[in-house]
Amino acid sequence: MTRSAFSALMIAGAVLASVTPAMAQSGPLGALGRWTIDLKASTFNEALTGPAPLAAEVDVTKDDGKSLAWTLIEEDDEGLAAIQFADAPLDGTPTKAVVNTQIVMISVMRDGLRGISAVTSNKTGRKQTMKVWLVDPDTLKVEQDVDGVPGPPDQSLTFKRVK
Repeated sequence: MTRSAFSALMIAGAVLASVTPAMAQSGPLGALGRWTIDLKASTFNEALTGPAPLAAEVDVTKDDGKSLAWTLIEEDDEGLAAIQFADAPLDGTPTKAVVNTQIVMISVMRDGLRGISAVTSNKTGRKQTMKVWLVDPDTLKVEQDVDGVPGPPDQSLTFKRVK
């Protein structure tokens, strides 16, 4: 998996976490719609994932409380850096996602009322974990562990809802 493809997979995790405290764990997450990355509010570990994108947008097309479907487009200075399509159940069942031309596995599970945990892996066995939660109705926070080393998250991403 290329660095851009893996970076796209990490950014897509942000789509998976728009849960408010008042919502039941079986109801929709509230993530339907478009989200863009706030680069100034995000921190990147470029040694692990390559250069930060110039822009990233996630379009959530399904949020029914049982699964989420999304498309991610990430841009760099040469144009399209990565693209991803996924439809993942929220019960932890592993499912296929497409990142550029590669198939990866993703497993997403609710993490209380306000967030989710997601694990992704590819054929080489490289894995990453993400904790994602709704900060407010228009802000998603994503903490990612790429290398599996205990300690603070490797990256912290902030996404804003497009009105």
